[in-house]
Amino acid sequence: MYEHFFGLTERPFSLLPDPDFLYLSPQHKLARAYLEYGLTQKIGFVVLTGEIGTGKTTLIKSILKAKGGKQRLGVLYQTSFDAGDLLELLLREFEIQGHFNTRAARLSAFNQFLIQAFSRGEHVVLIVDEAHNLGAAALEEVRLLSNIQTDKEPLLQVILVGQPNLRDRLRQPSLRQLAQRVGVHFHLQPLDEEESKEYIQYRLARAGGSGIFTPSALDKLFQVTQGVPRRINAWCDLALVAGFAEGRQEIDQEFLETVVAAQGESLEGPDRAEGGLDEELPPQGSSNLLRSEPAGSQASFGELIEGGSGELADNNLRKEILELSERMARLEGLVLDLVSQLVPAITRFFIQLPPDLLKTTSPPLPPLPPSEAPEPLGEENPLPPKKKWWSRLLTL
Repeated sequence: MYEHFFGLTERPFSLLPDPDFLYLSPQHKLARAYLEYGLTQKIGFVVLTGEIGTGKTTLIKSILKAKGGKQRLGVLYQTSFDAGDLLELLLREFEIQGHFNTRAARLSAFNQFLIQAFSRGEHVVLIVDEAHNLGAAALEEVRLLSNIQTDKEPLLQVILVGQPNLRDRLRQPSLRQLAQRVGVHFHLQPLDEEESKEYIQYRLARAGGSGIFTPSALDKLFQVTQGVPRRINAWCDLALVAGFAEGRQEIDQEFLETVVAAQGESLEGPDRAEGGLDEELPPQGSSNLLRSEPAGSQASFGELIEGGSGELADNNLRKEILELSERMARLEGLVLDLVSQLVPAITRFFIQLPPDLLKTTSPPLPPLPPSEAPEPLGEENPLPPKKKWWSRLLTL
């Protein structure tokens, strides 16, 4: 749409993961080195985690594109399935032909495939994207499938890629055996301000453009996106569309602010960090085999699995109790308001009933003293105006 106007050969800020546009920041280079190390050394389990939009899938696709040697790669991008469906999906992904009506038959066929691949010198790698969607049973099924191995190496290598809650899931006691098999782990963080600006300039240059965003616009983009690559792509793409529509070949901060204001608030909602889950996570990538910082500066993945989950659970429980108490307080206020409106209405209803219906076998109540008797209703003493019981909702 706007490519010709800005002199670009293609869209530089597509939301689809494109390995040709992979920007290797220092941490992305380190993450790629860890993943390549895990592949070449045939380490059983490798875990790559990161916030939404930090480039995990793009990084994986770049490794798949540059794969070398005798490798049989299988990738599962859709992970919303039950443990019982995993074997069938793997047989389909690795193109294992045959009719297997039982789980035992499917398991036997997959094990035979691994043995034959090893005899041909092929390295079988399974990459599970969006692995945080897998339940504990499915993750345990993955571990069981990796049990077949030679004396020195596993016949199936697994790379789990997912959002930070994948680490929380691996901390579950039922998945302790899987967590202990993780040889390499890295956690991707958003880009810092300087990396964000380099990221934008790199992608523009990759598409044949330069100088479209002014320095002030780059500052604003980091403020809006907080260095998350997918957010950067979204706002840059919108800004280029708006610039094309307005006939502007340069996008400055003032114009970018207009674009942001026109779009309204982001649909994402609050960041996960505001919910408290990610505050417990270490600030940098970590591995229990490779370390980029002095020993002791980071906890290994094994240490993350073994400890620290109790305090996190307590904090989450306290937060949920606080939210529940606030909701109950609001509900109590609404009920009190409703009752305060219903009591006068019921009273007026009984006053208007015929005397015969109000007869009772109980002895009559003594008359009230004149000072406590209610004043008669009439034009001089009308009922107070009714207050809508739902009006309290406006103040919540």
